[in-house]
Amino acid sequence: MMIGKSAAILSAVLASGWVAVTAVGAQPVSEFPPKLVTAETRADAQALADLQRPGTVVFQDGFESPDSLKKYFEVRGLREGHARLVSDPDLSHSGNGAVQFTAVARDGRESGSGATAWLGPNGYDRLYFRRYIKFPADYDQGNLHHVGGGLAGVAGNDRWRSMGSAGLRPQGDDRFNSAFEPWRNWGRYDPPGYMFLYTYWMDMKRDRDGNYWGNMLGPADDERKVLQRDRWYCLEHMIQTNEPGEANGELAAWIDGQLYIHYQGIRWRTSADVKLKRFGIGLYVHQANRDNTVWYDNVALSTGYVGPVKKEKPGGDP
Repeated sequence: MMIGKSAAILSAVLASGWVAVTAVGAQPVSEFPPKLVTAETRADAQALADLQRPGTVVFQDGFESPDSLKKYFEVRGLREGHARLVSDPDLSHSGNGAVQFTAVARDGRESGSGATAWLGPNGYDRLYFRRYIKFPADYDQGNLHHVGGGLAGVAGNDRWRSMGSAGLRPQGDDRFNSAFEPWRNWGRYDPPGYMFLYTYWMDMKRDRDGNYWGNMLGPADDERKVLQRDRWYCLEHMIQTNEPGEANGELAAWIDGQLYIHYQGIRWRTSADVKLKRFGIGLYVHQANRDNTVWYDNVALSTGYVGPVKKEKPGGDP
């Protein structure tokens, strides 16, 4: 399943790699389509327990410290005040702090802000990314936006590598990425839209314009979850890389601790050097006709399942 793309949409780049939108009528490039197995996993207590086994936390941020944004090697919009820390318990999920991103009105042009962090050159073969997100009561992006946060796998030790690769298919020895984000389906859903996984990988489908825009890997059609505005959601998604030469990678996502999407049979890479090394949070609106803001809190990345915050403590403990 893929999103429609008008010719006027910009191929805008977010540092986490979640960029642009794809068109209908695309053709597959391989014989390894991901298999949606959410229902099977939910029905198998052991499989669900294995998928949700805890691990070791490798990054966390509750945005309680003035130095929180120093953890990110790029913060877009900081100088202009479009990305900033807020210290207000009414704006945070727990404690007093949260990070606020705004996509300001630009007469229908693209607009956004965000932050990207590097997890080190050694990377990870399996990573879970938990964060809380809240949209204000008047949030309305129009049609197209990217918000919710993304994980990126890259080769080598260059933290900037493959940023700006919109419209290009990963080759298997360079990169892959997936973001957990909402889509309105051209106004058919209330803002911000229903959640899906916007994904670039070596076996993705091609747009009929000849480019490769991110593919939609969503839930079953009757399980689409539309986020409500003016409340916090716990979003988490996981990538398990494949063994090079095998189609045994996985992709999963949870909303408020409930398994929402689970795919298996993915070929993320051909080289073991391509590992999960980068993640990003932020907000990008394709056609910004008004200001839109979003808040994030309680970010945690782990080698195993994190889940919702058990106790609301300052500091954003996982």
